[in-house]
Amino acid sequence: MKAQKDPKLTVHTYKGSGAQVYAFNTKVAPFDDVRVRQALVMAIDRPKMSQAISNGLSRPASNPYGDGSWVKCKDDGALPFDVEKAKALIKDYGKPVEFKMLVTATPRGRMIGQVLQQFWKRVGANMEIEQVDQATIPSRAFTRQFQLTPWRIVDLADPDPQMYANFRSGSPLALSGFSNPELDKLLDHARVTADLGQRTEDYCAISRLINKEAIWFWTFQNTYYALSSAKLKGFPKIYNGVIDVSNTWLE
Repeated sequence: MKAQKDPKLTVHTYKGSGAQVYAFNTKVAPFDDVRVRQALVMAIDRPKMSQAISNGLSRPASNPYGDGSWVKCKDDGALPFDVEKAKALIKDYGKPVEFKMLVTATPRGRMIGQVLQQFWKRVGANMEIEQVDQATIPSRAFTRQFQLTPWRIVDLADPDPQMYANFRSGSPLALSGFSNPELDKLLDHARVTADLGQRTEDYCAISRLINKEAIWFWTFQNTYYALSSAKLKGFPKIYNGVIDVSNTWLE
């Protein structure tokens, strides 16, 4: 914020594709029940979360594609923020909702965990934060030793490789363990048709199905920021947070 007001500095922003995401293990309680998954997603106030962790710079996401993607959905099936509905779903479930969530043992990881913990406590769910180092999360995720884990969908020119790997039945990267014939059919069709309009329809339908079943949820889009001297010219786009300065120069 201060940098934007400094005439000596330029703030560079790149809105990527992809998102910061979280996967429920749908094979274990309480996440083997869709009501619990939906309740937790509906309890998340993303704008408030953005303020808490990044002074509002994090841009809320309701699907895995992001503003930098060619996939644009008029309706992505996002569940609304609705505390009362979330409470009702937990009550309807009828059993205590207690679970552990993996977070990175970093200040940011702990803060995100604590914010989500408060949102969920408000609707009657008790989450215990399990802090682990960054390298532990992939190994725990791939061996399904988790109830709820953070993940990420990175910037890619095409959504197919990650979406197919993350959500196709039988894929080793389908962390949620969720299997759905309709979802498989959409994923299979999206990768064999060349028509971008049809592919967009497929990916938006995929988003609607994932959001309805709440097998993963998205918090924020991938957005990258960098500061440079105002005299620096030829600054490139910041793909995946990487800056190629080979064609930049100072005036």
